[in-house]
Amino acid sequence: MRRGILVGSLMGVLLLGGCGAISAHPTSPAQATRAKAPKSTGTTPPTKPASGFPARLKSSAATLPGLILTDASFVSARDGWIAGGVGGQVNGPSLAAGIIARTTDGGRGWQVAHLPGLVPTQLFFLSGKTGFAVAGHPGEPATGAMLGPFGLPQANLILRSGDGGRTWTTAFDAGTNVTDLDAAAGSIWATTAGTCSSGTCSGKIYAAAQTPGSSWSTLWAAPGAVLSVAVYGQMAWAVVATGNGKSSAAEIYASSDGGAHFAELATLPTTSELSYFSNPSQLQARSTFTNVQDGWVTLWSMQSCAMHGCAVTDVYRTTDGGHTWVKETKATIACQFDPVLAASAEDVAVAQGVNLAACQGPESTVFLSRNRGETFKVAQRWQTLGVTAMGFIPDGGLWTLGTGNNALAIQSAKGVWRQSFPALAPVGSIDFVNASDGFGAGDALDPGAILRTTDGGRTWREISSIPNLGVNALDFPTVKVGYLYAASVDSEGRVAEILRTTDGGRTWSRTPAPASSSGGAPTMLKFFSATSGLFINLYDCTNSCTPEVVQTKDAGKTWQVSHFGASAFYPQSATAFAPNRYVVGWSANGRALTRLGQTTNGGKTWTTLANLRLRSGSLLMDFPTAEIGYVMAFVYHAPNEAGTYELLTTSNGGKTWTQHAFTSSVGWGSSLALAFLGARRGWLLNGSVLWSTDNGGRTWAAVHTPVPSER
Repeated sequence: MRRGILVGSLMGVLLLGGCGAISAHPTSPAQATRAKAPKSTGTTPPTKPASGFPARLKSSAATLPGLILTDASFVSARDGWIAGGVGGQVNGPSLAAGIIARTTDGGRGWQVAHLPGLVPTQLFFLSGKTGFAVAGHPGEPATGAMLGPFGLPQANLILRSGDGGRTWTTAFDAGTNVTDLDAAAGSIWATTAGTCSSGTCSGKIYAAAQTPGSSWSTLWAAPGAVLSVAVYGQMAWAVVATGNGKSSAAEIYASSDGGAHFAELATLPTTSELSYFSNPSQLQARSTFTNVQDGWVTLWSMQSCAMHGCAVTDVYRTTDGGHTWVKETKATIACQFDPVLAASAEDVAVAQGVNLAACQGPESTVFLSRNRGETFKVAQRWQTLGVTAMGFIPDGGLWTLGTGNNALAIQSAKGVWRQSFPALAPVGSIDFVNASDGFGAGDALDPGAILRTTDGGRTWREISSIPNLGVNALDFPTVKVGYLYAASVDSEGRVAEILRTTDGGRTWSRTPAPASSSGGAPTMLKFFSATSGLFINLYDCTNSCTPEVVQTKDAGKTWQVSHFGASAFYPQSATAFAPNRYVVGWSANGRALTRLGQTTNGGKTWTTLANLRLRSGSLLMDFPTAEIGYVMAFVYHAPNEAGTYELLTTSNGGKTWTQHAFTSSVGWGSSLALAFLGARRGWLLNGSVLWSTDNGGRTWAAVHTPVPSER
């Protein structure tokens, strides 16, 4: 009986939860006032940045660019595997190749095997040596055809490994999408949706011996698309989607003789929404039985989310061997979609994602039952992880993985969660006090995590967490004293707070900073000493909001708020040299020409520092000195063409710039951060990969990668 259940959708959305235990509940911010355009007291003619040396990223294969995890499998508390693809994007993957990684120490270290030209979507290990995977070739789908799981045209291949996942061979080509795998009594089973015409599909169930080179035979030609199979001893249950071109139904078929014969037992009591789908292959289902009587099925359709608010997202339960089914209401949430299911003996887990287009809330909620589903408790509410796969570990623990920040999380039998893959690293703001000591905000599982490194970013450890908040920016003027800007989003609006630490980030206290109207958008935070600093809000607006400058001179006991106008320009990035002198990068509508503005009086008046003849979609800016500055820009080379990341440098305070294109095929992650310490030493965070330079950005070397080793 399979322990991990996969749902192959990718709809992860970053969302920060409501305010938590640190203080009282947040209040709605005051309405932002419309600003006057910045006053210019000087002009600089547009200049195209000079072309300089190519900035080189010294790539390491362990960086795994564009990693998207697809499934996992554990045969013991220490021995497990994960599958995934590289070269993809979280919101709309286009995977180029695959990996399968193994741990033998409970997820603390991993060894990676690459699958060139293949992307695994499901993973199923029977022992420390024998495993199976479903995989597909990357490529374009046929005209008018739908993409399969994780952006593949189809996942039609079943792979086998007999050496613990080091090498893989093709065991079977089903010719169409393989929807599920399960095992029973020395056999491996596979299901397919089959080809569909006028709403009728020709799905099948196949089986083969688990030994190498076994031939596959057809156990059953179903009257529809076989979405899932669950096997327990000689019993087997199949979820079959049938249709007539006008409506669809989800039916349960069962076999009591090891798959030799199947008979219909029941039709799941779905809502009327299912009648909208003439093609049964558009449905997804997963099933599992913990004994011959108790079983579970999840049913989901992405099309129902697009058309009718995620109505077909049900969880069903049977206690009589599949003859009757009822909808499970103890493990559901409002606006749910994409349910994920796992079960083992007495334990049942259900994960529900939130339809964020209609509701606000955590990305996914994991419900756990230790008594066969009689009662459920919330095991975890992930704010940034959209769970796509989940399974039990033989010691009673639970694993989940998913989209968003793409991570494998393991919960021990005692209920403690930890990130197991990729290696722990910040995914948000970073700051370095010296060449060794640095701090980072957020990790793949917790947007409020505070991480620290003492070896220049090679390894990280979590030292604290800000409950229910996401950390947008942090700054440490000393190793002990630091400040952070944390924000939350709830149904009443966006709020933010400033917190201070005096013990190196282990504990944090609030400062009485005024509630900000910027919420969860990028923010520049800069402290010039342990007591004097400021933050500048750069939030989503063009000509209808007022960026704020909030300053303190007494370690946050009191704050002074001022504003500067934005006109029709979008404030993308900022840096500060002194309490009243800072530079802001401006653009209009993302692809317009970029300009840099400078103020020496706290924003009352502005001069144009530089008009850059480049179209920038985003800017990251850092001036380690008043003369030396760096900008990471996503540059569009033509209005309707794709862009590339480029590094701009200045040695005269920003008056003139030199543009350096990156010459590397390393993919760019979903989050970027830039931090320089002095004129030449700097760090660039790209997703979960941290790069370092000691020559002013001429070359970059990866100092932290998602996996510690490869094979």
